Amino acid sequence: MTKEANLLEKGLYFLTALVINLILFTLLSTYLLFTKLSHEVNKPITLLLEEMPKEEKVIFEKRTQRAEGIKEKLEKTKGDKSVPSFPPAATKSGNIPVASKETSEKSILSEIERKIKSQKAETTQGKSTVSESFGELSGVVSGSGVDLAKSATRKILYIPPFPQLRATELPSTFQAKLWVEPSGRVAKVEILKRSGVPEIDSALVQFLRSIKFESIEGNIIQTGIITFRFKGG
Repeated sequence: MTKEANLLEKGLYFLTALVINLILFTLLSTYLLFTKLSHEVNKPITLLLEEMPKEEKVIFEKRTQRAEGIKEKLEKTKGDKSVPSFPPAATKSGNIPVASKETSEKSILSEIERKIKSQKAETTQGKSTVSESFGELSGVVSGSGVDLAKSATRKILYIPPFPQLRATELPSTFQAKLWVEPSGRVAKVEILKRSGVPEIDSALVQFLRSIKFESIEGNIIQTGIITFRFKGG
């Protein structure tokens, strides 16, 4: 009996302690909750207010409307076919004569046309014009050199030494076109027919560039054809 009483007493103590702990835990939780809520309520709220710039928008709209109005007036002015012409203002003694608007515009246009014509004339004088061919030249290349037939209408003043050409086989006929300046200098050489040997072609082009023709009057570039035929031996 004493053992059962001790167990019952211990059970009562345990239940009492559990109830007390629950009550204390509840009171503590409630206190902490109210403390946090009061802190959040008392926290100040910061508001930032910005004022939108309305005046600049109004000014921009006014400027846009004004520009559109000016544009419409200009378009209407351009669309009119008949433009009223005002007579020149009459001048009295002691007054300075003022030219009319139409007269000043005509003088400006005539001045611009004169400058354009002068520029075109200067450009035409500065450029060389290509005229008709001065004829054809022909030459026979052999082991001793070249025999150049001077059958062209433009005289040759200087023929450079002919280069030494070497080839295992007899080259084909070589033909080129020459552009000769008014001073007589060969400005350009264009190969029309190749000999089949690149070294011979290069040597003949250098030879032709060194030929000197007689000078002519005028800013004219003449052209001509030259043909080289190769002879064995």
